[in-house]
Amino acid sequence: MRAATEILSRLPKYPVVLYGDEPHEPYNRVRLSTWLAGEVSLGELAQPLRRPFGSKVDLRFGYEIVHIDRAAHTVTDSSGNVQGYSKLILATGSSAFKPDIRGIDLDGVYCLRDLNDALALMARRARSHHTVVLGGGLLGLETARAMQRDNTHVTVIEHADRLLARQLDIEASAMLQRRMDELGLDVIVQDGVAEIQGNGRVTGVKLHSRTILACDSVVLATGISPRISLAYEAGLSFGRGITVDDAMRTSDPDIYAVGECVEHRGVLYGLVAPGFEQASVAAAHIAGQHGQYSGSIAASRLKVLGTTVFSMGPMGDSARSTDGTRHIYRNAKDGSYRKILVNRHRLVGALGVGEWPESVRLQSAIGVGERFYPWQTLRFKLSGKLWSSTDTAGAKSWPEHATVCQCTGTSKGKICYAIAQGAQSLEQVSNTTGAGTVCGSCKPLVMDLLGGERKLSTAGWSRGLVATATLSLLLTLMILFAPVISYATSVQASIFLQADDLMSPVTEFIANALSQFELPGHWDEFWRNKLLKQITGFSILALFVIGLLISIRKRLPKLLRIGRYDTWRFAHVILGTCAVLLLVAHTGFRLGHGLNYWLMLCFVGLLAVGTVSGIVVGLEHRLGASIASALRRYSIWIHILLFWPVPVLLAWHIFKGYWY
Repeated sequence: MRAATEILSRLPKYPVVLYGDEPHEPYNRVRLSTWLAGEVSLGELAQPLRRPFGSKVDLRFGYEIVHIDRAAHTVTDSSGNVQGYSKLILATGSSAFKPDIRGIDLDGVYCLRDLNDALALMARRARSHHTVVLGGGLLGLETARAMQRDNTHVTVIEHADRLLARQLDIEASAMLQRRMDELGLDVIVQDGVAEIQGNGRVTGVKLHSRTILACDSVVLATGISPRISLAYEAGLSFGRGITVDDAMRTSDPDIYAVGECVEHRGVLYGLVAPGFEQASVAAAHIAGQHGQYSGSIAASRLKVLGTTVFSMGPMGDSARSTDGTRHIYRNAKDGSYRKILVNRHRLVGALGVGEWPESVRLQSAIGVGERFYPWQTLRFKLSGKLWSSTDTAGAKSWPEHATVCQCTGTSKGKICYAIAQGAQSLEQVSNTTGAGTVCGSCKPLVMDLLGGERKLSTAGWSRGLVATATLSLLLTLMILFAPVISYATSVQASIFLQADDLMSPVTEFIANALSQFELPGHWDEFWRNKLLKQITGFSILALFVIGLLISIRKRLPKLLRIGRYDTWRFAHVILGTCAVLLLVAHTGFRLGHGLNYWLMLCFVGLLAVGTVSGIVVGLEHRLGASIASALRRYSIWIHILLFWPVPVLLAWHIFKGYWY
């Protein structure tokens, strides 16, 4: 269905004949277990063909293709009709794998691959007292939960050492198994079925451990086998599946293959997303456009027994120690478990049990090998988040090529184009692009694109932020561009005017007060007097350290729960303004020389970027989400760049001052 849709989107006047061997209208096989569990209606399984107006499509359902004549460029269906073709796409899928077990053909042994299988299991469920499910993969677990609906006792048997062995590690699998125990599902791991017992009908299973379980039904969820018999009879090259090149062409240049029946570069993909990518590439190549398939990174985002599970990359039993460094976050409060895999500072894998809002972006980041920095590792270990809130502002700020729906491979650009063409609701966007029609986890992102620019609420202390940050920015610019304050030319010079007729009572009072404490009377004592120099210098250092502590309040809110974050942020800006004033008193607008010069540039740069960030925060409700997010993101990066030299330069500045 996806291949036909892709062809028609590129060649709307191109005649297409679509064959299906089932008599039913096209439906979503991925959600059969969900329908069996009663979570969706039969109508929600429908997978109608999305085609442009005026397209020439002939739908022939219930007719199996039984022969391909490559020389004549024709196919023959089960009714004997012969149909010519210029290009042929095979999407024959797969069938359930039946292990070589004695009793596998007894009455009471079922599979779940198509709608007829699901109907048979639904009828059987009402009469079954004990159902055994062979296989602890995704299909096995979903089928087990569905078969339990009529209070049937269900046991899952998995020969590996864990459930979802390809997707999960031992700890994550143990969490899932505890969830199954809570639901009343029995689980047996590291054991397998040696024999299905019965006399015409299933009465039990015998395990390799010689344990015998009495049961009346067995469901096979032991994997799939590509359906390649049609290609084999046509003389096409095959291995475990139909072999194709990067354009999805078989050994016959006019025949293409996509989906579970395909073997590409020695790899078989049993997931939806790779099949959609392959269909797009095949359609592009047929239409004379550029299309190349270089493989897919295995990714699974699924709802298992009511628990959200996300896995991508080498995270299951195929994982090796050489794959990269693993970092783990656990949250006992909500029962979530997250794990990431980093290789040479790039994300290559991730695993999560429980809700993980970042999973959509995470999948895209792994797909492009996004760089991963040490502070992100620290953030992940402490909070379970990879990106700050400003980095995950929503799909509106993503680039056009970014993938929004990972299941269907739909990009932001494609969704925005559909919206520009008149799609005004989630349903219309889904019907046009396919986004959100598989697992549905991308629907919030699609809604973000539909809703236009996100409205931001006014930040706390916004007016104070803008006013204080603006004052601080002006003072910072004065440090850079204002002329230096000259040294006094006479020992009789004073901070205050000496002419009696110009002295006000207030300044006279202050001057007399200062004289009582024998404090300096002329201005250059602030950067000549050693004691005053130390007071202003260490005051700046104290404000610097306090500012860092306030930054920690933002990054690690669990450590500092006192006060509101908005208040702390406003205090941070006030401290910055105080630091600027002290810096003027400490230097007299002098930038210094050598390392002192670079220290001043870094420090003043930090203050300037911080004040700009404060102004942006105070005005973000007027600037808009995308502009505010971009400005804050850039300011954070510049802030980080300028911060790292400061501790070293500051230490040298203090050491040099005391040494000399």
